[in-house]
Amino acid sequence: MTPVLEMRDVTVTLPRGGRDVAVLEHFNLTIAAGEMLALVGESGSGKSVAALSILRLLPAGARITGEILLGGEVVTEARLRQLRGGVAGMVFQDPLAALNPTRTVGSQIGEAWRVHKGGSRAAAWAKAVALLAEVGIPEAAARAKNFPHQFSGGMRQRVMIAMALACEPKLLIADEPTTGLDPVIARQILGLIARLRREMNLAVLFVTHDLSVVAEQADAVHVLYAGRSVEWGRAADFFAQPRHPYGEALRGAVAWLGQGRLANIPGQLPEPEARPPGCRFAPRCAYVQAACEKAYPPPVEAGTIVACLYPLRDVPRAAAVVVESVAKTFAPLLEVRNLSVRYGKAVVVADVSLRIGQGECLGVVGESGSGKSTLGRAILQMLPYAGEVVLQGQALTARHRARRQIQVVFQDPRESLNPGLRIGEVIAEPLRLAGVARGAALAQAEALLGDVGLSAALMDLYPGGVSGGQAQRVAIARALAGGPALLVLDEPTSALDVSTQALLLNLLRELARKRGLSCLLISHDLAVVSFLADRIAVLREGRIIEAGATAALLAGPREDYTRQLIEAAPRLQL
Repeated sequence: MTPVLEMRDVTVTLPRGGRDVAVLEHFNLTIAAGEMLALVGESGSGKSVAALSILRLLPAGARITGEILLGGEVVTEARLRQLRGGVAGMVFQDPLAALNPTRTVGSQIGEAWRVHKGGSRAAAWAKAVALLAEVGIPEAAARAKNFPHQFSGGMRQRVMIAMALACEPKLLIADEPTTGLDPVIARQILGLIARLRREMNLAVLFVTHDLSVVAEQADAVHVLYAGRSVEWGRAADFFAQPRHPYGEALRGAVAWLGQGRLANIPGQLPEPEARPPGCRFAPRCAYVQAACEKAYPPPVEAGTIVACLYPLRDVPRAAAVVVESVAKTFAPLLEVRNLSVRYGKAVVVADVSLRIGQGECLGVVGESGSGKSTLGRAILQMLPYAGEVVLQGQALTARHRARRQIQVVFQDPRESLNPGLRIGEVIAEPLRLAGVARGAALAQAEALLGDVGLSAALMDLYPGGVSGGQAQRVAIARALAGGPALLVLDEPTSALDVSTQALLLNLLRELARKRGLSCLLISHDLAVVSFLADRIAVLREGRIIEAGATAALLAGPREDYTRQLIEAAPRLQL
């Protein structure tokens, strides 16, 4: 049977610094009808480049060599219009950016159908409504008349899937479709893709950095590192024992419910212009030998196919460390009393009361829209509220000097760091505002960079010149500069790949221990919260419905909603 997708010795170059640089090299991949293949690796490994190259959706100046075949037909520029949507449909990570904000979702889905199938506007509209119902959007006929901003993130992703399926493609390309969604909604999207795959015999290329998703959904796995394939084969074989050290390292970095330790992957991916001549993972590999650094290793059969001179052979797994149920007592630090927030007539946070002790981490979990971030911003005095926020016995207001003792780390560091200041100045700014001389402030900023595991060489760079994980560590350093008593962490790892997430979670735990910091951790990811938090409060529709010590709450939730959150959390275990 002809594969739905074949990629043969595909290399992609992009213009960088006045010359063409290879970002994906000698890439081969095959997907059959009804099969889901997961393409995994850290950010910058080449996953999205590989996916976007199939339908020639790469940036201007990109050059592709090798062959890409869809349904046995070579993809050419002349046939792209018919192949896009007609043979392969694509679902992007950010549906709001991919949808036209000025048109109803029904008209956009209908247009995709008419481009390839023809037919009247009435027929296209009927098809759009049927597709919206197929992907689980309630009251599809009415919702087809809505605009993208009138849908939640999960519903927008369903709209994108409906559009991708409009012309009954044989291949669905899903590029990080659940990143940023809360686990309950993400599980719904994954279940939808699985159902459509079965019912339509659909081939799926699923691009992700989340191995917990891969373990549950994929038939096959293909691991990329720095633009080269390092391991590929059946998912069952990969999870039984990764044969490449990078595959093993990725698996160890995944946070799963109740885990007490995450494996860091040392170092960073090499930039495309500076990749080593041998195995590209060698500088970060725990098993490296001299021969690894001479030439790129040829693929060998070792259960999976692996590009490694010394594939792992049944490496004993470290015993999993899990959260222990230990009663702890903390001196009082923060108390929130009957806090409520309204947006107009809508009550977003309703009569919330909570306490955080000195050195304690409280995790606040709930679905998107539950009021978590609004609660955090109210505690930070960033928006008006009713009720009281009391820090060390003093009631805070927006003009109270003590509020400087509460600092925040946001989800997207690039939105919270001044792009016009060098990183050293960004970190030193809170110190300068407190009256510290510039030289002393910069010296402290350099020390803080070291505390978060970054080189002093970053001091003169701008925030736009570092990776997402590095930028988030800069944001943490800046938050620490003022010597806060409490850190509010608002989804600090949700947009990061698993290796960077593991590094940051381990860093936050160590910093909290060393400095005696208290934390309010806001997240929809219960696995992340269970790693850091001493206690968990579950927020639903603006109200705390359940709270307790982390291990006790995970072992015996009282509320059905809490059980749903626990069931949706990652289950990958070492």
